[in-house]
Amino acid sequence: MTIKKMSFIIILFLMFITGLRLTWLNVQKQDALPEIVDGTLNLKEFQVSDHHTIPLNGEWAFFPNQFIHNDKEHTNSKGLKKMFLKVPGDWNNAFKKRNSNFKYGTYRLTILLGKNKDQTFKLRIININRASTLYVNGRPIKGAGNPSTQSKTYQARNLPYTVTIPSGHDKMTIDIQVSNQTGEGGITEPIRLGTPKAINYWGTLSTSMQVALCIIFFIHGLYAIMLYCFGIRNKGLIYFSLLIFSAVLSVLVEDDKLLFVWLPMSYPLSMRITFLSYISVVAFIPLILKQLYPDFKDQKLIHWFSVYCLAEVLFILFAPVQMILLIKKELLLVLWFSIFISVYILKKASIKRDDSIFLILGVSSIGVNIFWSIWKFNAYSYESVYYPFDLMIAVFCFAGFWFKRYVRTNNQTKRIAERLQKVNQQKDDFLVNTSHELRNPLHGIMNITQNVLENKNGELSKEYTEKLKVQLTVAKRMALLLDDLIDVTRLQEKTIQLHIKNVKVQSIVGSIFEMLQYMLEGKPITLSINIPEDFPAVKADEKRLIQIMFNLLHNAVKFTDEGEISVSAEVINETAHIHIMDTGIGMDSEMQSKIFLPYEQADSNRTKVVGGFGLGLSICKQYVELHGGTLNVKSTPGEGSLFTFTLSLSEDAEQETENYDLKKSAKKSVAVSKELEMAPAQITSTFEKKPSLLVVDDDPLNQQVLINVFDPKYYEILAVSSANQAIDRIDSKHFDLVISDVMMPNISGYELTRKIRERFSISELPILLLTARNRLEDIGVGFQAGANDYVAKPVDSWELKARVNALIQLKQSIEEHQRIEAAWLQAQIKPHFLYNTMNSIAALGTMDIEKMQRLIEEFSHYLRMSYDFHNSDRMVPIDRELALVRSYLFIEKERFGERINVEWNVDPNLHFLLPPLIIQPLVENAVKHGVLKTTQGGTINICIENGLKEIKISIKDSGVGMTREVLQRIQEKSFNKDGGIGLQNTNRRLKQFYGKGLEVRSIPNQGTTVSFCIPNKE
Repeated sequence: MTIKKMSFIIILFLMFITGLRLTWLNVQKQDALPEIVDGTLNLKEFQVSDHHTIPLNGEWAFFPNQFIHNDKEHTNSKGLKKMFLKVPGDWNNAFKKRNSNFKYGTYRLTILLGKNKDQTFKLRIININRASTLYVNGRPIKGAGNPSTQSKTYQARNLPYTVTIPSGHDKMTIDIQVSNQTGEGGITEPIRLGTPKAINYWGTLSTSMQVALCIIFFIHGLYAIMLYCFGIRNKGLIYFSLLIFSAVLSVLVEDDKLLFVWLPMSYPLSMRITFLSYISVVAFIPLILKQLYPDFKDQKLIHWFSVYCLAEVLFILFAPVQMILLIKKELLLVLWFSIFISVYILKKASIKRDDSIFLILGVSSIGVNIFWSIWKFNAYSYESVYYPFDLMIAVFCFAGFWFKRYVRTNNQTKRIAERLQKVNQQKDDFLVNTSHELRNPLHGIMNITQNVLENKNGELSKEYTEKLKVQLTVAKRMALLLDDLIDVTRLQEKTIQLHIKNVKVQSIVGSIFEMLQYMLEGKPITLSINIPEDFPAVKADEKRLIQIMFNLLHNAVKFTDEGEISVSAEVINETAHIHIMDTGIGMDSEMQSKIFLPYEQADSNRTKVVGGFGLGLSICKQYVELHGGTLNVKSTPGEGSLFTFTLSLSEDAEQETENYDLKKSAKKSVAVSKELEMAPAQITSTFEKKPSLLVVDDDPLNQQVLINVFDPKYYEILAVSSANQAIDRIDSKHFDLVISDVMMPNISGYELTRKIRERFSISELPILLLTARNRLEDIGVGFQAGANDYVAKPVDSWELKARVNALIQLKQSIEEHQRIEAAWLQAQIKPHFLYNTMNSIAALGTMDIEKMQRLIEEFSHYLRMSYDFHNSDRMVPIDRELALVRSYLFIEKERFGERINVEWNVDPNLHFLLPPLIIQPLVENAVKHGVLKTTQGGTINICIENGLKEIKISIKDSGVGMTREVLQRIQEKSFNKDGGIGLQNTNRRLKQFYGKGLEVRSIPNQGTTVSFCIPNKE
């Protein structure tokens, strides 16, 4: 459906329901109604009709804090306060003490009947808050609750009631005594006057409309429950039925309050039921929409909304009624929350226009109903009769949405089932054909590698031997995966033939452990074989048993980050029970029920583990059953899993012909948590110093492949298996580049990139991401996280080396630029500094030749060191840096005399390296912007503290200091460049070298301390 067509339908729909409403109102319309003025209604010449009622709206007389009920009492009593209030309306403005919760008073209306004195009348009272008694000509007629002048004897009860007024009087005086405690009080809805026939007609019509709406709602609620019971297990149906029943309840407690008329109950209970019905209606709407659009992923929003609704329900159930009424507006905030969440869900969810038209029409109908309810028939010439059709139409629209979706889904299911059967067969054929095509070259690689390893003529270095072993292990793993792909189809076609013989389980496990060792490197896992050497042989197909054991152990390694994986066996009832136990992430009962199904895998969002076909466990189970055994699992989330399968024992285990190396295969423990040996590879020789690489990948084989790309002659490389380990390494060591896999457990490569970018900019520590997902969306996420570049898997070594080379050269050129910038800025000595220093020299030449010569020496030393080419070095000795500082301070002290005092707290035997031009700009900043800003000058303290792990360097001055606002602005934005080379360059270079920049503390009028720390490498 096009947007134009949808808009046309919506416009027609709005015109229809608006026209229906206007027609309904036109039927009730009255002309030339008399008005109430100063508490009097003149009906002397008004023709009362049996078809309409008269709304008693206008200015009633009101006596606050007084109960009266006849004219005589009013005439004879002095001091009674009389005023006029608009009815219907709130009475709070009539009371001086508005803070008092308990209020009472009397409404009075005088009706002049004239020619209508012989007519019998009825009054219809809809809503008076919250207790009232009605008097006519001084006689009590009827009421609701017990109005009183004291809160102790006051009893609330607010129900509609009708009273009959006898004929025979020229004038009718109506007194209504009203009491209220907490909330809006007084006459809040129109009181209707009319003949008994008119009052009965409109009252019956209003009640009938409400009952009809409740019946329609109730039927739709029953439909939803029936659909759920008949097999459509959708929670949305339950929520829909609860919403409908809540809507029925809200209709029965509003307007004519039919529920409380039919089932009399206490006022507190009626108020609790009323508020609960409103909250229930709005609480279930977001839950229904969430079930209609399961692609909406923000579960936390729905969760907290449900918690908020539950909190309101508990408050209404247990809080005092006065407190509920006092904060009823706050309680109804749930309505706005529900509207916001519902709109948010509809905005985020993917919805078809053909379906959305029903929801839009339903929502439009409800919106029109709310609009007319707010308007509330401001023209009181209309009868206040309940109008149900907007809500009826809304329910029919929502029902249409459900039925349209059900019919479409049913048709789609039929088409998808047919297509899936065809695609499933095509998939099986494709997997078999692909597996066969891959097996030949793979086995060729395995054979060539094995021949090279077994070649006795050529001597291979230990390094290349290890590389070939890794290659062979990877090939064997791939061969087993290809076997799984081929076997899944053969198992479906039941063409597998077993070659049963006597097999020692110990030797099978030992050989698989050797195959898995490279997978375990980097993980703190211990593999243990707890099978006795004299454990009898079993009857099995050796090839299939290897496949079973490999898949089970591979699964255990995949979902275990640390701990132990053990294999044990025992004989029970002449049957071998073999157990594979791990301390991994475990499984819940739902996952256990489907783990043996084909292509079924654990949720990668929960396990943070991806990869594989999801066929291993399914094939294991089928192979075990072909052997006549069983395979089952016991698991607890967070504690690990235990897989157990059974095989028949050999009839004559002692006569086996196979020769097993039991000593090798029955090892009790295989520790595999040792550090990876860094096997580097060549990239380039253009770098002056070996760049340092950090490789982050949870798969040890991938680590080994990456390590083998780079040559150790030109690179230092370190591999870790998790993002947390990478963060720890970055804290303790300087790296030039991080190479990270994207898909890793617990913390992904994207998240690791974001964490690194919190400390290092894109130029300070480049990051290269490796990803098998090379769609534009995935690449974009990597760059947004802060990556510099990416390489798609499978990795091409030439491309990887080229990109790594480019990133490191870029990083080193930026570092070189910053060092040159520091040296250049230092060389840019300001003219006024030269001018003032030369003036000082000239002045001393006439007074003190010795001081002049000393100043010239220090000045020449300062200039020589400022222009020294060593300023562009990566590191310089601390003595050289301090020499520059001493020359600078000597010159400034000669210029400003006693205004500058210098204190040195430096160990002369302390020797270490640091980046050049780090301390001098901090001292210059302390002089110019600290002590010299004060009239009397101040002291500069230069302190170097030698700690066990760090050397702390601090420059403290007793100058003007900075306010907290200025200090915060400096830290949030950037350091000032006004003095010397500027603090920004210094702070940036410290972060590059040590991961931490400058720390600044300052107190106004007391001074500033700037410090930084460097690692102590002694």
